[in-house]
Amino acid sequence: MKSDTREQQTRLAMLLQERGPRVTEIARQLDESPETVRYWFKHNILGGRGGVAYQAVPDYGGLGFRRIHAIVDFSDEYLPHARDVLISMSRLCYLSYCFRIFPSGYYSITLTVPSEVVNHYSALLQKLQDTGIFRIVESGSLDWVRVTPMKARYFDFNKGRWDFDWSAMANEKARAIPINPSYSIEYDYEDLRILEKLQVDATKSLGEVSRELKIPYQNAYNHFSHILERKQISLYRIVWPATGPKNQEESKAWQQHHAHMAIQFLVRNTSKSESLTLLNKMERLPFNWANGGGEGSFLSEFVVPLEYYSETFQYLAETLQDSRRRTEFFIANQADALSFTIPTHLYNRDANTWSNSADDALTRFKKLVVSVKGR
Repeated sequence: MKSDTREQQTRLAMLLQERGPRVTEIARQLDESPETVRYWFKHNILGGRGGVAYQAVPDYGGLGFRRIHAIVDFSDEYLPHARDVLISMSRLCYLSYCFRIFPSGYYSITLTVPSEVVNHYSALLQKLQDTGIFRIVESGSLDWVRVTPMKARYFDFNKGRWDFDWSAMANEKARAIPINPSYSIEYDYEDLRILEKLQVDATKSLGEVSRELKIPYQNAYNHFSHILERKQISLYRIVWPATGPKNQEESKAWQQHHAHMAIQFLVRNTSKSESLTLLNKMERLPFNWANGGGEGSFLSEFVVPLEYYSETFQYLAETLQDSRRRTEFFIANQADALSFTIPTHLYNRDANTWSNSADDALTRFKKLVVSVKGR
C-alpha cells in the first residue's frame, strides 16, 4: 500500500473513533469522496486480516455507573456450573465482564453497577461467598475507568498487524489525562436500547437499528439525537481483535487466544498521583485495553499480540519496578471469557430507574445451592 494511502486510512481510523461513523463529514476533512472513505472503512479497516470490529463505548461514568472488580475462586462442587453462574450474574447482578485466570483457575469478574445501588451488590458478593458458591480472593470498587482507543497509527490494516518503532512509542511524552468525571448524562430507556445495539456493532445504520428494535425510524432518529447531543458515547472504538461485548443472546468466549494474550494486572495501595503516572504509561502502549482505579488500587488490561509479548512484559517490568511487591498479574483463559453489553433488561422503564435485584439474585442462587447439594 502506498504510504500516503496508509496515512489517509490511519487518519480515517482515528476520526472514526473520535466522531463515529459520520462518513460524509470525515470525507470532507480527508478531502476524499464519501464513496472512497466508505470503501476504505468497509474493505480496508473492517475487512482486513485482523478480525477488526467497530463498536460504541457508552460513557458509563456519565451514565451513573461504577465498577466492582473481584477475583473469585469457585468451590469445587460449583466449578462445573461456573459459566452458568456467571451468565446468571450478567442477567441479575450487572456482571459485565469475566474471564478465568491461568494457572490458578480463579475468575476475574467485573460488575458495572448503577452508583445508587453499588453497596447492595458489593454486599451481594459477600453473601454469595457465604452461601459457599465461591470464595472472594480480592475485591474493590473502581471510581473511574478509561477505555483506551485503538492507536491506529501503529497498525497496518492492509496486513492486519501492528507495525511501529517500539522505542519511539515507549518514550512518548507524558500528557494530562482527566480521570474523575463530575458530570451526569440524561438518558431514557430507548436511548439505552440503541446504545446496546451500537455497543455490539456501530456499523449498523439507524434504519437497521429501528427495524431490529421494532420502533419507528423517526423515534430511533430522535433518540439517537439524544445520544449524540448528550454525549452518551465516550468513543467509538476500533476493536482490533474482535473481542468486544456481545448482547445477551450472542455472548461468546473470545476466539483470539492463538494469536493474542489477554492480561490484567492490579497494583494495590496506590496513591492518586501514582495511579495517574501508571495510567499515562499504560496508555502509551498500543495493546492497552482499559485502565481503572479506586480505593487505593490501579487496574490495567491488555490484549497483547504474541509476537510482542516479550517487549510488552519488559516494558511493564520496568514501569512497575517500584510497585512490584504490590502488583499481581492475571493471564486470561480467552476460551473461558465473556463480555456483556449495557444491561437494558435491568432497567425499569415505568419508574425510569435501574432495578435493584440483589435480593432476588441471592434467593435464586440459594436455590442453586440447594439443588447442587441435593444431587
